[in-house]
Amino acid sequence: MKMMQQPLVSVIVPCYKVEQYLPKCVDSILAQTYENLEIWLVDDGSPDRCGEICDEYAEKDKRIKVIHKENGGLSDARNVAIDKATGEWITFVDSDDYVADDYVEILYQLCIKYDCEISVAWHTTFEEGKAPVDFHRQLIEEKMASLYAVEQMFYQEKFDTSAWSKLYHRRLFETGIRYPKGLLYEDMATTYLLMLRSNGVAFSNRVIYYYLLRASSIEGAYSPRQIQSGLAVTAMMDIHIDLLKPIEKAYRCRKLSLYYHLIIPAPKNAEGRNEMVSYIRENRWKVLTDSRARKKARMAALISYLGFDVVRFLFSFVKKR
Repeated sequence: MKMMQQPLVSVIVPCYKVEQYLPKCVDSILAQTYENLEIWLVDDGSPDRCGEICDEYAEKDKRIKVIHKENGGLSDARNVAIDKATGEWITFVDSDDYVADDYVEILYQLCIKYDCEISVAWHTTFEEGKAPVDFHRQLIEEKMASLYAVEQMFYQEKFDTSAWSKLYHRRLFETGIRYPKGLLYEDMATTYLLMLRSNGVAFSNRVIYYYLLRASSIEGAYSPRQIQSGLAVTAMMDIHIDLLKPIEKAYRCRKLSLYYHLIIPAPKNAEGRNEMVSYIRENRWKVLTDSRARKKARMAALISYLGFDVVRFLFSFVKKR
């Protein structure tokens, strides 16, 4: 496929305090087999050398465009770039991760092959200082109806709510959907809306995205902002509960899983914790008896009958994600 025949794809990379990881991330994007890209590096007021590194890369490759802005968080960085992007398609890459050289090509071809406005493929995780491990499996591709794709996502059966490792037609963002500024777990409140407004979701279990587990990342330690964000995000989703009514069981499972994830490391007096505990108590039996619910969620639901301290103790041995 010649470059002139390829529609433009906008790759959006928010950058904040990742100077040691950013070059590998950008290099992996520049190495794409799909060449017709505009690469938006968003310096989100980073206090390290991220801004300089972005500018250096822009001088090397005309496809790179740099936005320097005051710090507004991950959602704000993505939103600013979405508003400026001119590509027919949009994808996101976090700046401490990297992608396979056929990342864009695979996602784009999935959309074309199955006539879908969203595609998604698998990722693998790795820890600092270690190489990511792929695994042998039978390759699968399929087209999912929008509502079924959201159900799969909420059950975390084939993929999750992350913004990255997915390709979106820009029309979906033109409906006004944006990431909620100032909140963590922003993709949970956004990805399902994009999918519900799409004409279908194409899926492949090929690993094309490499997700770094950092001890200093958002997931690394508890902060009050986590519970506040979790409650705010699920409140936003509850507003659209009518849209989710046909897949209510899947949404309940995903919401309960998020709440478990947040209360396990939180102190007992954390603001908002009691609200999450109440929701779990009201819904744990429904999740426990849901055969499609994630095993980890069903196990936590069962153990919680012994007390949340027991859940905290047992799950402290389980690595996140």
